[in-house]
Amino acid sequence: MKSNTYKKVDELILEELKNIVGSNYVITDKDSMVDYKKDQSSSFSKVEKYPDVLIKPRTTEEISKIVRLANENMIPITPMGGKTGLVGGAIPIYGGIALSLERKNNDILVDEENIMVEVDAGVTMGDLYEAVEEKNLSLPIHPTTEDSFVGGTISTNASGENSLRHGLMRNYVKGIEVVLPNGEVINLGGKILKNNTGYSLLHLMIGSEGTLGIITRATLRLYPPSEKPRFVIVPFSKKEDAIKAVPEIIKKSILPDGIEYLEKKPIENSEKEANIKWPVEKGEATLMISISGMDENEILNKAEKIMTVCEENNAIDLFLATKTREINNLIKIREVMGENPGMDDKVQYWDPDFSVPVSEIPTFLEKTREILENSSTNGEYYTYGHAGDGNIHTGAFFPEDDNLDEIKKVHEKWIEVAIELGGSVSGEHGIGIFGIPDLEKYRSEEELRLMKGIKELFDPNNIMNPGKVIP
Repeated sequence: MKSNTYKKVDELILEELKNIVGSNYVITDKDSMVDYKKDQSSSFSKVEKYPDVLIKPRTTEEISKIVRLANENMIPITPMGGKTGLVGGAIPIYGGIALSLERKNNDILVDEENIMVEVDAGVTMGDLYEAVEEKNLSLPIHPTTEDSFVGGTISTNASGENSLRHGLMRNYVKGIEVVLPNGEVINLGGKILKNNTGYSLLHLMIGSEGTLGIITRATLRLYPPSEKPRFVIVPFSKKEDAIKAVPEIIKKSILPDGIEYLEKKPIENSEKEANIKWPVEKGEATLMISISGMDENEILNKAEKIMTVCEENNAIDLFLATKTREINNLIKIREVMGENPGMDDKVQYWDPDFSVPVSEIPTFLEKTREILENSSTNGEYYTYGHAGDGNIHTGAFFPEDDNLDEIKKVHEKWIEVAIELGGSVSGEHGIGIFGIPDLEKYRSEEELRLMKGIKELFDPNNIMNPGKVIP
């Protein structure tokens, strides 16, 4: 379907929408929709687009009626959660209806007997963690921002810094309620741990980025709590030594929650931005290793083993953060790092999160750095990432007057390197708008044909988050 076949939201549609959700939650004033024309990718992509109308339903029934109305009238819908995505997945590029789930936050029901939680899609991850922890349980998955909504976190299959040990959001979703593009409501899975009944539509929805339906409610598996995480901070004089130590840690049967690879410049820039001092000053690169356990003894035992491995791999210093203030400071600096401080005078044309086998990280960093340095651009290399699971945020920043064609060539060559090393063009950000050209290079024609077929089967009118994921 082409975008010019979509219909605009006219006065008759507006009246029907008001009948469904009430006049207060049908918004057409542009000043009130400024935050709904973009997501966090807009900070570097500059891509923004106002919807024709912003709708804020409260119930699944209301969402079903809105979607049915849109489908019958060929009006595109962009589902919206916390708008924390980095690939344009929540930008309403065809206008139409922006459907925010922010009022779909009525319930968080912790089932202590089954060790699960039922939660509305509009609940923030921060509120979910708080409710679960009050019952002395835990949800180990932890995306970088707690402002993301549960529904958005599932629909993008988010992960974060501790995915090495705890996996992705997919590993915790046992059931979801979904509004399909025709307005039908289906329930997939439930409070069961094993379910082997045909194709898994549940897992097809997870990570589909709102292109196959709108997740309105979820059932998530919980776990007993562990001790709060501690961090081992290990600087290395050589970047190569730091990254080569990662598989050695894992091979020694020490499974940290996560291992972050942080280079000197990102650390220094983030220190200034956060006005917090990093605990060690030495080294060209540092490993920030998160560990947890059932008690302090288990944590300290893991820390000692990790320190031994790092010393064997030329670590030049060691710091174990155990105090709450130390831990919070480290977390804050790492969060600020994702905002790329200190690069205000340069442009980031893409925000890559390549994923490669852990053993190939040194080669990947070496080759991508060489490509940038050997290009005719004036780009600056800026790298950090989840080294424990191979998800590296290898960024490049360029002066505004740099050669855009040459910049694109750098990006193309980086993609080629990732694929050659057995990697992926995205480890956690997803595809959205901006990853589609990369997806076409990474996936085979047959895989893309199957994906397009799935999209057409679920959404023949192509109204559900069109222009995202599928080329």
